[in-house]
Amino acid sequence: MNKKVAIERCPSYDPDLLYKALKRAAERAGAPSLAGKAVLLKPNIVFDAPPEKAICTHPAFLEAAIRLVREMGARRVLVGDSPGLPPPGFSGKACGLGEATRKNNGEWLDFSREKIDFACPQGKVVKSFTLSHAAKEADVIISLPKLKTHQLMYFTGAMKNIFGLVPSVAKSAFHVRFPDRHTFASMIVDLNLAVQPAYAFMDAVTGMEGPGPSGGDPRHIGLVLASSNLLAMDAAASAIIGYPPGEIPVNKDALDRKIWLSSFDEVEYPGLSPQDVRIPDYVKIPLKKSGNQLLDFILPRPLRAFRDSFAPKPEIHHGPCVRCGNCIRICASGAMSIAEGTERRVAIDYRRCIRCFCCHEICPEKAIGITKRRISRKSL
Repeated sequence: MNKKVAIERCPSYDPDLLYKALKRAAERAGAPSLAGKAVLLKPNIVFDAPPEKAICTHPAFLEAAIRLVREMGARRVLVGDSPGLPPPGFSGKACGLGEATRKNNGEWLDFSREKIDFACPQGKVVKSFTLSHAAKEADVIISLPKLKTHQLMYFTGAMKNIFGLVPSVAKSAFHVRFPDRHTFASMIVDLNLAVQPAYAFMDAVTGMEGPGPSGGDPRHIGLVLASSNLLAMDAAASAIIGYPPGEIPVNKDALDRKIWLSSFDEVEYPGLSPQDVRIPDYVKIPLKKSGNQLLDFILPRPLRAFRDSFAPKPEIHHGPCVRCGNCIRICASGAMSIAEGTERRVAIDYRRCIRCFCCHEICPEKAIGITKRRISRKSL
């Protein structure tokens, strides 16, 4: 692991342009040693959505990555991910990633097939994870994130993408166990310590802005990134879309560990820098202005509840809702249900809702929005 992040321009998903850009990035960042090794390429699949929606890593990007790691000497190329609610025998059909794997002689893995415990003695909040056996089958894990905003974590990149190694709905339990951004970020960093991904290629040809990671809008960026240092990559990518890297909870927690970096100033850019390609009008999730834990401690519970009532919350848009039940199945706090009445509708019990936004993330119809109650004179 070094401190280099290579940023290369790539205007489209044209296979030849994409492969050349990814290869240049790997050469500049310092390519990993893959000779004779089994390599797991871990794309980002929130749910099985078509490539044009920019929810998942693009299949052309995966094809370029498979081609590249084979040229680097990989003995086996494994591919897979675990969406929040994968159907039995999930094959990555709609997103095109399953077909891209098979077409390029990769091995598509069922992440729910077998599980294995990973110890994390250095963990801050988690000492052991139960993960897909795919993490053990591979000698080298390479994260293939897509550059996107994230309703809970503001930004999702190379380190957050590793959360997909947690099988299926087991991910929801972590949201209940770690309901705030900062402890959830600590869990993500612990997970990266446990599995030690060796490298990352980021799909930033088309990213997602607005209410990501699935409810936002595609945004052309025209870049690919490569690095053996996942924190350095995430710092660079978050800066490109206009976030101060230290304001992203996962970045901050990982930096505090002094394992990947001691300072964001240490990141080296052998080509383009984030400032060269920064997008000033990227639509981001607004940063929470205060995360003062002391204030949380000294505020009386009624005042904390009043303050929290103005926090962003999920809201059902009943028009586009098809009552598929995904939000109910993903909700580990039991806040979602079907309200029986003159018309069956999905309802949210806000007394139980922990604002993890998993329901918003998993909704295939964009029928769950995020709203924030406004302060009125009557509220004061």
